[in-house]
Amino acid sequence: MSDAAEAKKKLKEAEARAKREAKLAAKEKAKREAEEAKERTKREAEEAKRAKEAEVKARKEAELVAKEKAKREAEEAGERAKREAEEAKERAKREAEEAKRVKEAEAKARKEAELVAKEKAKKEAEEAKERAKREAKEAKEAKRAKEAEEKVSAKFYEGMVELVILPPVVSEQLRNLEEGLRQVQDLRVVLVSGSVDEGIRIIVSARKPMPLVKVVGEIPLVEQVVKKDNEIQISLKAKP
Repeated sequence: MSDAAEAKKKLKEAEARAKREAKLAAKEKAKREAEEAKERTKREAEEAKRAKEAEVKARKEAELVAKEKAKREAEEAGERAKREAEEAKERAKREAEEAKRVKEAEAKARKEAELVAKEKAKKEAEEAKERAKREAKEAKEAKRAKEAEEKVSAKFYEGMVELVILPPVVSEQLRNLEEGLRQVQDLRVVLVSGSVDEGIRIIVSARKPMPLVKVVGEIPLVEQVVKKDNEIQISLKAKP
């Protein structure tokens, strides 16, 4: 065989070998890619499964958390409602006790007011009784005094009588008194002695019986006339 034929043969064998190798490589590559695709599909399926499981787990956990939260909130609401009910009960109890105390205080105050009013009425009645008693006594004494005064005033004097003018005495009043005495009918001024500071004594003479105390008391400037022992004391009105 010639060299050309030999070279052609080798070339042909090389091409056939290259073709077989390429086909084998393509087959190996396809096999490898199929296996990789299979593995990838498997991984993706496992990942999808894990994701689904994770999602289910997360949902269950969320439901559990929500359930626990709802349970906790329900318990808290129950406790709060129980606490509020107890507080309302205690508040109602306090208010009832306070109302009771207020009512008792009002009743006590009313009783004390009634007692005070009763004591006041009793005291006023006793005071009125004492006042009436005192006024009756004063009226009785005034009546006796008036009767005594009228008796004294009605007493008739005759002859020499001493009049004592109690101080203070002003000279002008003394002159007016003397003038008043001199104007009394059947009465004569006999003697005037003493001083305006220590008192004046006037001796008069009644020519006939007369109610001298009454007569002297009717002189305008005379304030009071009192019979004492054997003399008649005269108080003059204060000079304005």
